[in-house]
Amino acid sequence: MTFFFTMVFMFMVFWRPQEWLVTGLFGWPLLDVVVGISLFALAVEVNEKRQKIPRELPQIYLLLGLWLSAPISHIVHTYYAGMVESISPVFNICFFSFLLIVVLDRPIRLHRVAVLFVVMGMLLAFHAYLQSTRGYGFGEQRPMWVPAIEGNPPYYRTKFFGIFDDPNDLAQMLITCIPFTFVLFRRVNVLAILVGCTLSWFLIEMLMTTHSRGGQMGLVAVIGCQIAMWFPARWFRYLFAIGALGFLVMCGLEGAGMDASAQERVVFWGLANGLFKSSPIFGIGYEMAWMATQKGQALHNAFVTCYTELGVFGYWFWFLLIQLGVVGAIRTRAALRRVAHPEARALHFLAGQTIVALMGFCASAYFLSRTFIFPLFFLMAMLAAMPRVARRFLPPHHPPLMGKRRDVYIWGTIGVLISVAYIYVSIVILNKAYYG
Repeated sequence: MTFFFTMVFMFMVFWRPQEWLVTGLFGWPLLDVVVGISLFALAVEVNEKRQKIPRELPQIYLLLGLWLSAPISHIVHTYYAGMVESISPVFNICFFSFLLIVVLDRPIRLHRVAVLFVVMGMLLAFHAYLQSTRGYGFGEQRPMWVPAIEGNPPYYRTKFFGIFDDPNDLAQMLITCIPFTFVLFRRVNVLAILVGCTLSWFLIEMLMTTHSRGGQMGLVAVIGCQIAMWFPARWFRYLFAIGALGFLVMCGLEGAGMDASAQERVVFWGLANGLFKSSPIFGIGYEMAWMATQKGQALHNAFVTCYTELGVFGYWFWFLLIQLGVVGAIRTRAALRRVAHPEARALHFLAGQTIVALMGFCASAYFLSRTFIFPLFFLMAMLAAMPRVARRFLPPHHPPLMGKRRDVYIWGTIGVLISVAYIYVSIVILNKAYYG
């Protein structure tokens, strides 16, 4: 029952019926009720030994640390109101992620979550299709009108509701769903590839109606990572490094051609880095990144937003949830490469596609500010659960797929510091390219 209600929760996060279908429900704490029921069901199942808390997974403790880092970022600045206001929203997303990790204990459940991504992604895409063809979508919502700027013709940008009530956020979600279109069938065959290509084509077409630069960057990342999945798992780190270096080169080549809007964002990132250097350990405070823009605007970079607000302390937990998820999925693919069991083969393929989905999300997040958003944590939970699920297909003497001391404290910390330095350098290059 716990898994059923977690799926209901995810369905409600995407669907948002209270904002366009049953508007009388707007303001009701529907998601809180579903989480409460899920928690009760989990307690019953744990008591009856039908469900087990995976205490061996480091992500369980990283979620706890991430939650605590939000109020701590205000405590160090003696901002009581900010501390109080940060407790609930971060707790909600971290606690549900914990629930999802717990219930994703078998391949079929991971597959159902991937299918849910595709189904809801197609709903969002169909809404965008209606807006782009007839001028309005569900609930008679109309797209965003963008007037003529700097000689460019006016145009419309499609959007959805709730956390996707922005063309950039809609584009990010469509990008994330593309890799999962290829895992609708449990076995990889010609039909699965044809269906995946068809649905991906539709998602890409609707992505273009958002006119999102972040979405286009995510699409490039998805295509690149999808190609990387054709190579052995041990090659991924090298291919990823080549892609990361290629992005820095692109920053230098394309930076001079940025329009005023893009350049404004880069300036904001530089200002945010200045605030980060003034408070590097615990940050300037959760939801306080607007201070860097001087106009109360969003930074439009999830990574800069995270380490500026939470400092290295909070960013360490947040980024490690991403890094460990990818590492665990890569090792899952490598461990299951020669396992002939059908469920193991399906998990092997799903692990690769989930990595691609996360990479697409993170690439677009470089231009978006949504650090704490449920779809990202859904992906984190899926990746966190994969090494645990893979254990059932491996011999008892097989070494653990994830090591706490080495992977978390040593390589995790190195990865966090490298990521901060990489983002900092990319912003410097963009500014240098534009200003000379």
